[in-house]
Amino acid sequence: MRRKDEPPPASVVVEVSHDAGFDAGRSGNGFGHVVPSDAHGTESKSDARDGTVPRLWHTLPGPDAVRRRAAAFAFSSNGLPRKYDYRDWTATTFMLRDRAIGNFAYPWLLCVCVSAVWWALYEHVEHLRHPRYDLSEFDRMYALIFTALGFMLVFRLSRAAIRFWDCRTAWGTIAMRGRALCDDCIVNLGARRPEETDDVIKWFCAFAVGVKCHLRVEALCAEQLAGILTREEVDSTNALMDCRFHLFAANKMRRAVKRALLEETNDETAFSGDEDEKRKRRFLHPQHSATLMHSARGHLDVLVDVAGAMERIKATRLPIVYVAHLRTFLLVYILSMPFVYVSLWGIGVVPATAIIAFALLGIEGAATECENPFSAKRTNHLGMDGFCENVIADLGAMLAWWRDESSGG
Repeated sequence: MRRKDEPPPASVVVEVSHDAGFDAGRSGNGFGHVVPSDAHGTESKSDARDGTVPRLWHTLPGPDAVRRRAAAFAFSSNGLPRKYDYRDWTATTFMLRDRAIGNFAYPWLLCVCVSAVWWALYEHVEHLRHPRYDLSEFDRMYALIFTALGFMLVFRLSRAAIRFWDCRTAWGTIAMRGRALCDDCIVNLGARRPEETDDVIKWFCAFAVGVKCHLRVEALCAEQLAGILTREEVDSTNALMDCRFHLFAANKMRRAVKRALLEETNDETAFSGDEDEKRKRRFLHPQHSATLMHSARGHLDVLVDVAGAMERIKATRLPIVYVAHLRTFLLVYILSMPFVYVSLWGIGVVPATAIIAFALLGIEGAATECENPFSAKRTNHLGMDGFCENVIADLGAMLAWWRDESSGG
């Protein structure tokens, strides 16, 4: 027990960390430490103002880091998705590569070959031209079947388009919520807890890149986080987590917010009526701190939730019963078309079948292409590398504003 004439002890920040991978490197141990309040919650990191440890506002926008990140993202994306002018009918009408023909090339060729073979047999085998084999009377039934197939195809494509847009919306939410979280930390904690604020910002960058890498089943790339995380931090993350890097990054952001806000102090002057002392120590008001903690937790919860939504979309396809039924009757409809119309169209049944098959199977191929839009090798998939670059660029701008305000510029 402290005597009345004994001076009050220095304020401390108590951090208990079970993650020895990174916190041990920051504090000298990974199990808990007591740190003077003027050390910004760390032991091994000195105050950024003494130049020992470069601040994030210097490393993230550095020219070499920007160049390395741009090269890494460009290599990862292979220049996809390509931009196109939606007003250019010529380019969009006659493009082939970007139509995802590989998704339906086999059934299309099968339909065309069956059509050509049947026409050849019909022309060279006289017995097949006997009226008993004439199926042209079924053309009205084909019109009804086509209507039903049209509805099924529209539903299939609309569901795939909704999944695609949900994924794009999720990435927009990640960018919006992440910017709000980092801006809150800069405004409310930047002057008092710069290192924790830097941690929130850099781990949000890692969160965005981690979501992309997890959805593509890739390792976390150190070059894409150049100037943000050290190579040792990235290697440690890959060693600890073979996937779901974003969850690890979210945990690191929560820890940084906790270090900045959940302070334990025995200093009797910390929240006393001495206004000069309060201004000197720059404590947040407890109510303000609680509000900021609630807000930060809300942003982090939403970030994790939308990442989980994309995981659910990737892991859950349209029920197989619907896809199997649609594809079965789609192929039966197209494959039987030459048998019904060969007597009416003659050799024209071959190009007609090819065109109709391309149109109908192309819709199914487009739905397949957009159902899980996470690959870096597909033109029609989400440009997640570009999303990550934009997120990092936005945070670089915020850091520049913060640096200018701190320097009085």
